[in-house]
Amino acid sequence: MRNKNGFSMMELLTVIGIIAVLASIAVPNYIRWRNNSQLSRATQDLYSNFQSAKLQAARNNALCAITFDTVAGNYSVFIDDDQDLTLDAGEQVVRTVNWSEYPGVSLNTAQGVNGLIFSNPNNAIAFAPNGFCLNNTGSLAAGTVFLRNNNRQTRINISPAGSVNINQLG
Repeated sequence: MRNKNGFSMMELLTVIGIIAVLASIAVPNYIRWRNNSQLSRATQDLYSNFQSAKLQAARNNALCAITFDTVAGNYSVFIDDDQDLTLDAGEQVVRTVNWSEYPGVSLNTAQGVNGLIFSNPNNAIAFAPNGFCLNNTGSLAAGTVFLRNNNRQTRINISPAGSVNINQLG
């Protein structure tokens, strides 16, 4: 009687074919899931940073601003000592976040101006110690940030009263 060790070529090719079919189904779904996860993480982190700015304003009894730099691809949370909503030398930076930390996520430039809608030209908004949002003239302000990946987009709204909410757009 012959001893058969190992697999036949036909068995090996069958297993490789099954693995290839499963991979062709799983890989696109995994990539979509990963991209959506990155968008969700970026949205939640931005939401948290808006809430953190509101808390910092109350804690320091000073304006805490968030400004977006569309050229450098980042945003900064800082204590705005001179209340101009511009990050100046000497002002305390609480946090700076680069969009590159979230692969596949960017501002949705098809919405607003470069993905932002703010009532001042600085692409910034500030929280006062009482929780209200202000623009660079000291008036109540609102803002919207639009984020996207390949197949979804979200919108983060900031009301003049200081509430922050997230809307899934697609």
